[in-house]
Amino acid sequence: MRRSTVAMAGIIGVLLLAVGLLWTGVWVQVLDPGPYDRTTVTVVDENGTELGSVDARIADAWDERVVGLSQTESLPATEGMLFAHDAEERHSFVMREMSFPLDIVFIAEDGTITRIHHAPVPAEGTGESDLATYPGQGKYVLEVNRGWTNETGVSAGDRVRIPGTTTTDSNTSSAELATATPTRSPTDTPTGPTTTPTRSPTDTPAEPAVTAIDANGTELGAVSVTIADNGSERYTGLSETESLGWNEGMLFVFEESGEYTFVMRRMDFPLDIIFVAENGTVTRIHHAPVPPEGTTGEDLQGYPGEGRYVLEVNRGWTNETGLDVGDRLRLPALNSS
Repeated sequence: MRRSTVAMAGIIGVLLLAVGLLWTGVWVQVLDPGPYDRTTVTVVDENGTELGSVDARIADAWDERVVGLSQTESLPATEGMLFAHDAEERHSFVMREMSFPLDIVFIAEDGTITRIHHAPVPAEGTGESDLATYPGQGKYVLEVNRGWTNETGVSAGDRVRIPGTTTTDSNTSSAELATATPTRSPTDTPTGPTTTPTRSPTDTPAEPAVTAIDANGTELGAVSVTIADNGSERYTGLSETESLGWNEGMLFVFEESGEYTFVMRRMDFPLDIIFVAENGTVTRIHHAPVPPEGTTGEDLQGYPGEGRYVLEVNRGWTNETGLDVGDRLRLPALNSS
């Protein structure tokens, strides 16, 4: 009996030590998952147009998911890591031991992107318990260099094709996911915005202003806005504007909440298009490029979303500030009811 008690105490001690090591991050440095299998992950919009692809390491074992990219010094522009979980559920990620910022893309089992976080590198000396968490719903999580989703125009609602899974129409068996051979071409390299807004320390928004805050109430950024609250103003939008200051934008105000679709009609610069519910919650973000020259009418790409308000800002603003779906906007006092 005494030996059994001692043995049980030893097992419990080892388990507690393991939990402690994992919690403090020490175990991450000890784990060595070895070489990863790879696959090509492709993102398409709702029309099936390819937005971009990455050569992704597959982390489908527990130790691989714990280590993640924490032992990687940097990523090439078209590489990433695909975390494959056993089931679709809510997961939370942290930037433990990370030396470069990431876009963290949550993906449902059917391939639909459910949420995107733009995660900065934690401040030096940040302890495990103080690390920001990045939650989301899905079976897969794709980590890529921060800014990749903005540069490619990937947003929540787009779809991810993963070879050998239900996210594609391929006949490839699920067992082939880990052995799929990626194919890459020079066109896989994402291109950034066609124009770069000018910024200066004096870009302080004037009233009326829209302020973005995260779930903890931390201010992410603010823009001074022109308000478009009638039919003609909403139709014209920013199409007669040559450029925007970095902390400027346009706030579209509708009479009621609903499904709305925006287009980049006669636009000379790219935009982030942010759909906002009546209570200020961000429901969807599109990163819209300038349409190819000569594109008109029904050939224009549509950017749909749900809300009562839509905020248009320079493309890249949401990525730089870290604004994401689920965050909130504080809106100016509006005359509309």
